Amino acid sequence: MPAPLPVHTVLETITIVIFTSVFIVCWNAFGGARKKSSVILAVAFLCTAILGFMHAISFQGMPGFPDAEDMHKSLLFWLLSRSFIATTLLGLVLAPEDSEVSPAQAHFVLMAGLLATAGWMMIVFMLPRLLPLTYIQGEGQTSFKLACEVGLIAINLFTAFLLNKRGDAISEPNVQDQRLQIERAPLFLAAMLLAISEVYFAIYTDGNDVFVAIGHAFQLLAAIAIYRGMVAVNIHTPYASLAETSQNLARSAEELHIERERLSRMIDTAIDGIITIDETQSIILVNPAAAATFGYEVADLMGASLNLVLPERHRKVHGKHVQQFGETGETRRKMGGNFDDFYVTGVKANGEEFPIEASISSQIENGKRFYTVIFRDITERKVAKEKMALYHEELTQLSATLQSIREEERKHIARELHDDLGQLLAALRMDLSLLQRDSVLTGKTQQTLNSMDQLILTAITTLRRIATDLRPRALDEGGLYFALQTLQKEFSQRHGIDCELEANEEQLALDDAHSTAIFRIIQESLTNVVRHADATEVQIVFDRKPSRLSFSISDNGKGIEADDMRKSRSFGLVGMRERVKAMQGEFLVDSHPGEGTRINVNLPLC
Repeated sequence: MPAPLPVHTVLETITIVIFTSVFIVCWNAFGGARKKSSVILAVAFLCTAILGFMHAISFQGMPGFPDAEDMHKSLLFWLLSRSFIATTLLGLVLAPEDSEVSPAQAHFVLMAGLLATAGWMMIVFMLPRLLPLTYIQGEGQTSFKLACEVGLIAINLFTAFLLNKRGDAISEPNVQDQRLQIERAPLFLAAMLLAISEVYFAIYTDGNDVFVAIGHAFQLLAAIAIYRGMVAVNIHTPYASLAETSQNLARSAEELHIERERLSRMIDTAIDGIITIDETQSIILVNPAAAATFGYEVADLMGASLNLVLPERHRKVHGKHVQQFGETGETRRKMGGNFDDFYVTGVKANGEEFPIEASISSQIENGKRFYTVIFRDITERKVAKEKMALYHEELTQLSATLQSIREEERKHIARELHDDLGQLLAALRMDLSLLQRDSVLTGKTQQTLNSMDQLILTAITTLRRIATDLRPRALDEGGLYFALQTLQKEFSQRHGIDCELEANEEQLALDDAHSTAIFRIIQESLTNVVRHADATEVQIVFDRKPSRLSFSISDNGKGIEADDMRKSRSFGLVGMRERVKAMQGEFLVDSHPGEGTRINVNLPLC
């Protein structure tokens, strides 16, 4: 060629511009959302463009450098730039699993690539003779340069082979995939063109050889193919994504419309009242159930103040509560769930007040806060609760009265047995003793009288035991402490179970009602130990404070199953619990199978 330099410069400049475009698109295709592949491609093509530029300016000759050395520098830049392209495309085809790259990591890779390129430029410009020669004056290209060309041809052909073999594995763009989109077919063409260009670069013998221009032309076509495979599709992708987004917005608007209609029907047919108010407590939404609950029509409440359905005495306080609720940042709150404190009260159109159970939620829309209340009238529930509380109170009083009557009957029967029947049996035994002293009696008659004496003695003992079980005289004569001591001794002697009592007389100085109830609770507990526990030890411990009396009965038996404690016919536990409840105390059973049972009782004394 008579004037190859302008042709080379134009072709090289266009190639550099194309590779710079590839860098821009790979780096900024999706803003800050980058993948590892897009960062590597961007940096590789930027470095290629820089090295291509250095090749172009050094090829024209630098002041102070011989022509052969300038050619050597130019070819070094050119070999490295084409190596970047070939290895980058090969790495793209091999495509290891992609991953997200943070902005800091992406900028680090960019700076590392630029520094490496700058270092190579300094070595080429300042120490070109330390590198293998690529051009010798009068001889042309060296064997090293030809070997590099052959290697680049092999890499590009291998890349084309892989692109053809892998098919669509890396090709088809997807607008929903937020990463760089790459088409396979243009890259396959680019790899083939690069291989052909390397052939022409390898066979030229002189700088004026037309093969150089042909090689640059094929390289330019390869750059255009790379541009088509990477840049064109990614310029198109945002617009395709925008169109897809528009379609999605249209579908979303339609779905939103359907959802609003569905929600509107749900609100209108809900059996609970629903009211939405703004920051000024003006009603902006009300359903028919809410309007009917307050005795209004929906149109009467729309735009009205919430104070219309609140008692006048609650309006000011309710406004403060709503404001505080909005300031706390909470989004939900339940109100009026406690039957003993109906602090949420509504008022009907006729002035009638009624209790409300409600939940309130808040949300912010366009900088304004709105409150939605879902509520129901719980008048019937409140009445039922009050009736149940009344019935429960009456039953508790009845139980206490029955216990009192029962205890009085026991006391009366025990007194009658002890004072009347006991005295009769004692008198009968005295008469029998006088009769036994008569010397006229025969031996057989004397034996009969002795047997009668034993029967009367047994009857007296049995009578005393029954009277004690009904009402121990020690409870009336000596107080609770001595009654429990007697109960402890008799229990241990009768059943052979070691029973320990930890208390003193001062602790158990109580009135008759408390003394009787505590004695019966411990008596029933010991009876349960004998019947069910299979225990060998029982411990009764009292602890008295100025305002309360606590005691526990524990055994080392087999314990009580949870199902047994819940049985409705566990009258022993029920009776003890009712006695404690009548004295406003606390009753707790702690039992584990195989570990024994412990009954804890706390009674107030004031």
